[in-house]
Amino acid sequence: MIGPIEIHRSAVLGKSFLHRWVATRSAAPARTVVVGYLAALLAVLAAALAVAAPASAEPPPAAARAPLGDGMIAALGADGGLWLEAEPKTSEGLLAFTRRLCGSDAPAATIAVANGEPPHLEAGVPYRVPFALLSGELQRRVAVALFPADEAAADGWRHTARGAGPLRREGLWHLAEWFTGEGANYRAIREYNRLADEEVAAGATVVIPAELLRPAFRGALPAGSVLARGGPGAAGAGSYGLEYGADRGGDYAVYRLRPGEALYSSVVVRFTGRLSAADVNALAAEIAERSGIADVTDIPIGYRVKVPFELLLPEFLPGDHPRRREYEAGVEASARYSNRVQARGLAGITVILDAGHGGHDPGAALAGVWESLYVYDVALRVRRLLEETTAARVALTTRDGERWEVPERDVLPFSKRHAVLTSPPYPIADSQVSAHLRWYLANSVHRRALADGGDSEKTVFLSIHADSLHPSVRGATAYIPGAAMIKGEFGKSGAVYSSRREVREGPRVNFSYRERVKSEGLSRQLAERVLAEFGARGLAIHPSKPVREKIIRARSAYVPAVLRYNAVPAKVLLEVCNLANVEDRRLLQTRAFRQRVAEAVVEGILEYYGAESGGAPQAVTTAAK
Repeated sequence: MIGPIEIHRSAVLGKSFLHRWVATRSAAPARTVVVGYLAALLAVLAAALAVAAPASAEPPPAAARAPLGDGMIAALGADGGLWLEAEPKTSEGLLAFTRRLCGSDAPAATIAVANGEPPHLEAGVPYRVPFALLSGELQRRVAVALFPADEAAADGWRHTARGAGPLRREGLWHLAEWFTGEGANYRAIREYNRLADEEVAAGATVVIPAELLRPAFRGALPAGSVLARGGPGAAGAGSYGLEYGADRGGDYAVYRLRPGEALYSSVVVRFTGRLSAADVNALAAEIAERSGIADVTDIPIGYRVKVPFELLLPEFLPGDHPRRREYEAGVEASARYSNRVQARGLAGITVILDAGHGGHDPGAALAGVWESLYVYDVALRVRRLLEETTAARVALTTRDGERWEVPERDVLPFSKRHAVLTSPPYPIADSQVSAHLRWYLANSVHRRALADGGDSEKTVFLSIHADSLHPSVRGATAYIPGAAMIKGEFGKSGAVYSSRREVREGPRVNFSYRERVKSEGLSRQLAERVLAEFGARGLAIHPSKPVREKIIRARSAYVPAVLRYNAVPAKVLLEVCNLANVEDRRLLQTRAFRQRVAEAVVEGILEYYGAESGGAPQAVTTAAK
């Protein structure tokens, strides 16, 4: 016998259905809405009368039953309810009966109410257990018995409607309750399946997305399901279950939002490669309009978000798309090159460290935090570790004042005294001049290392920065020189350049195709080693493609000058965090975080050379003489 709690639930669902029914039909002709409204109102009144019925009333008959064996029968009610009818075993009381069917005796009181609160259970008498209370195994067995055409698929649970009641239809609210445990997920199911109505006819197939499923159903999905393929750092269209289509606006990829995902970080940042706040916000608005999203803060799970092909990173395009084939060919070509130098304790290795910005160029500046101050501190810590624990020769491209000092404090004092250590030094006044003089200086250091009998692969270059991106982004990102982005001869002219010895030594640069491809491969390997050490120390890493071949800003792409014109084969621009993210900014203002970053960088270099720390320290090679 059904109890008052379950009857009241039916009444509430009836009212909820009425509200949803009116909302979804607000655009229909007035007469249709009125007639339908009256019909729905009668249903609510009937539910209200059911609430008033005495507890001894008989439960509504099942529209379908299916035996499970061992005295159990799965049942589907005409009102969309699912339950199990089970007979107690000999001498089995309510608590033991509940534990056997539900996995715990906590729902015992609810089961008692649902059956008219019997004083004890009688052998041979079936008792009703609501579907939501059953153990996961029994939930799946009930569903499979009542819906034999259902199947677990890669994208979720494929349900074929059986239809209950005289109209032979199933409501999405009930489907959401059965398979996800939450009726409100009906919106996500509707969007995922592109349904115009909230009911489906008998025989129709509806996919309940993998991300929404109860654990019992999710666990039945095949190993290659969407949930198995995705994950932080995964790359490629297949990793995210992208689909493709076309409309009057052109070709597009479709991504279905998962629980906890937002349009900004989970679509724009991940699939377009845009990171700056202005770019992310602009593209989010463009993608929302293309996808028919009115409110970007209220997108249902499973919604089909359309991303135009022209905005996609190449790795997310279809496999036969020319831009993707070109990208993959480039990655494959550069992957043929890997570092062949092994150096115990980094003996014979030259490490060129470049702290971004400085002087009158603070770089990113948010909430009183200057990028230039804090990345310079990181660079000094890397230098100190290399000197104390390895045999590497270290060259810094800049200095604040007359000597290198690591201040043991969290918040750093302001300073504009940084200079690029060319001959003569350049007190940083112009950010572009400063950037170009850094690669000229790096090339000069590299030439001297080669003249001393060194190998070109025994020099590495790291430029340390802290980015200013969309606030939703956290962690480190590494940029390397994409071979396709570096072409032609380049050099600078003017008194500020020609007056520096390093510029006069090599005024222009031009790299062969082989040099560019090799540099991309070696740089990627170095970047991956460093970021792996970030992860090993619990430091945040950008979750979507942390190693990037170019920077994309305002629909244009480029390689930073310190990498593009740099002759050192293995070179990385490392953004240690995002200053626009509150947590990243807080961490950067602690010496403990900056020290952990420095340790990760040093260990990454050691790993790149297959080395161990502990080599005999040598004198530091500085760029300024």
